[in-house]
Amino acid sequence: MKNDFEENMADIMIGEAVTALLDEDVAISWAALTDRLQSAIENETDEDRIRAGLRAIEEVRREMQIRGSEKTGVASLTEQKLH
Repeated sequence: MKNDFEENMADIMIGEAVTALLDEDVAISWAALTDRLQSAIENETDEDRIRAGLRAIEEVRREMQIRGSEKTGVASLTEQKLH
């Protein structure tokens, strides 16, 4: 049950980070997304959101590795655009 909650909260935090980047008219990249998630948990006091934020960062990094192995030589992983 706790894993489901953390997974859902991680998805919500990723959505919040993407929405914030779009609102600020920032190009969405793996680096921008991980930076935004890191910023979100730095001043967070809720332990559930901190754990979920760390899980979200892990998910994004895992996806970066998967996508990076599919697209070698195109751009560095931190520069690849998501949209």
